[in-house]
Amino acid sequence: MEPIAYFILILYFAALVFIGALCSRKQDSLSEFFLAGRTMPAWAAMAAVVATETSAVTFLGAPAMTFAEGGDFSFLQAAFGYIVARIILALYFLPKFFEREIVTIYEFIGLRFGKRAQKTTGLFFFVTRSLAAGVRHFAAALVISVILKIDLTSAIIVTGIVSLIYSYMGGISAVIWTEVLQLVVMIAGGIVAFFYLLHLVPGGWSQIIAAGVANHKFTFIHWDWNPSGNYSLFIGVLWGTCLSLSSHGADQDIVQRLLACRNLRSAQTAIVGSGIFVFFQFLFFLFIGVMLFAFYGTLPPDLENANQLLPYFSVKNMRPEASALVIAAILSAALSSTASALNSLSSTSVNDFILAWRSKQLDSAQLVRISRIFTLIWTVILIVIAILASGSQNILETGLSIPSYTSGSLLAAFLLGIFTPLRQQNAIISGMFGGLIVVLFLSYCGYPFTWFIPAGTAAAILTAYGVEWVMNQRHTSEVK
Repeated sequence: MEPIAYFILILYFAALVFIGALCSRKQDSLSEFFLAGRTMPAWAAMAAVVATETSAVTFLGAPAMTFAEGGDFSFLQAAFGYIVARIILALYFLPKFFEREIVTIYEFIGLRFGKRAQKTTGLFFFVTRSLAAGVRHFAAALVISVILKIDLTSAIIVTGIVSLIYSYMGGISAVIWTEVLQLVVMIAGGIVAFFYLLHLVPGGWSQIIAAGVANHKFTFIHWDWNPSGNYSLFIGVLWGTCLSLSSHGADQDIVQRLLACRNLRSAQTAIVGSGIFVFFQFLFFLFIGVMLFAFYGTLPPDLENANQLLPYFSVKNMRPEASALVIAAILSAALSSTASALNSLSSTSVNDFILAWRSKQLDSAQLVRISRIFTLIWTVILIVIAILASGSQNILETGLSIPSYTSGSLLAAFLLGIFTPLRQQNAIISGMFGGLIVVLFLSYCGYPFTWFIPAGTAAAILTAYGVEWVMNQRHTSEVK
């Protein structure tokens, strides 16, 4: 890249650090560090939710999906399920979370069932979020590696350090406000890439449409009900609904932004609005994949996989300042996901484990210091996971499939807590492990990951009810 491009990127990173430093001045309690004092407006929370779930996995993986042989728009079937799920979350989940001033949603499980159930859901969250965030972190490093021409491991470490700096200093307040900036940069970068491709593809718009039609890229609905298909209409919508229910209702990473809102109505507006926004965002980036297909036809020989295609195109074909904006947009997507994961993992570590284990009361300053230590620890863990994930060929599907192993069990715990009268925490814990075992069995048998969350959720609920029934029968026998 040209010097001007490096200057723009350095300026962008400096802005992120400045926001972190600005927000660090008021971080004297867990509520401030993890929930921004519950003062966030709905529009900022919505932007943060979108930025968090977008990640570089979407920015790089969605175009790669439609660019690939046989790729099309069928992923939108899952994105439609995202909207359905958010309506359910707004009506039923969020009111329960706002009834009490909880810092993490696993406190709700603790209040509903008991401390052991709370810790179990926290542990499942650690697995879900750390693995998924590690893949997203790897996606960011792909970009750094391409533009700086450094090895992938060094790029992973650099990206981790940048995310750590502003999340360490300013807590969730810094994360949310940087995510607002990052979403603006993301959208701007996507628009710049769109117009460059529109100008550079020979024949322009008509050729892009013709190439897409000829190769069936614009197919949206698949009526194939075969369970081996990832994105048939039935399983696509079902999986999208279950995924969004679990990620936005049972995952502290996303819900933390909603808990930071001023009131329930603001949180409901943010969650529903984010679903609509994300649907059209996926539509936009899937279409960019069609444009890249019309431009290249096949993967350039000096690329390993299609995930590198968008940054490669921007570096090779754009003016330096435009290329820098697209690269900054991809990095925005990646950094927002990594920083938010660090904060949510830290909040769960402190609130659901340290406070539960410590008999001695800790003051606010000590808790904030411990929270920052956990932010550092989780940064190292995510860097290691990102290095291990470097062999992934399709980061969009990898990033979505990994949390699917445990998300069904997490979702089942909240569904049982919100909609059923079950009380036994042993039943809930047994149900969660039962759901995980079923998902591992499906994975071993070769079923697509889109079945994992629905199957895991159903298995966890049935197991919990079965264990509860057995315990009640045993109690009845003992009484007699």
